[in-house]
Amino acid sequence: MREEQSGEIRGYNAGDPEQVKGRKEKLKTRDLQKKAALSRLLSEPGGRIWMWDLLGLCGVYHSSFSSDALVMAFHEGRRDIGNRLIAEINRLEGGAELYTRMASEGAGQRTPAPGV
Repeated sequence: MREEQSGEIRGYNAGDPEQVKGRKEKLKTRDLQKKAALSRLLSEPGGRIWMWDLLGLCGVYHSSFSSDALVMAFHEGRRDIGNRLIAEINRLEGGAELYTRMASEGAGQRTPAPGV
């Protein structure tokens, strides 16, 4: 990764403690921003509906089995994205409660079946 400093472009040096510290701070800030954005999304009814539908489209609530290995691999890739989203929700403070609320609101709705 290239960084600009003092108008000149240079590569990242993992042996430079200052660069490592700066990188860690940037990653921590980015992680906090992502968590805040997801929390805002799930704090709204429309956001929870959107996420519930997306998780359904990812196939996390359906079997990914297929007798065709390539189709099954495709479905598993999609499920992996959905499972990662669920993991991100669970990483939030109060994430388990947000997920439970989203699921109970979505329980009356059919989750979209994943299409191929």
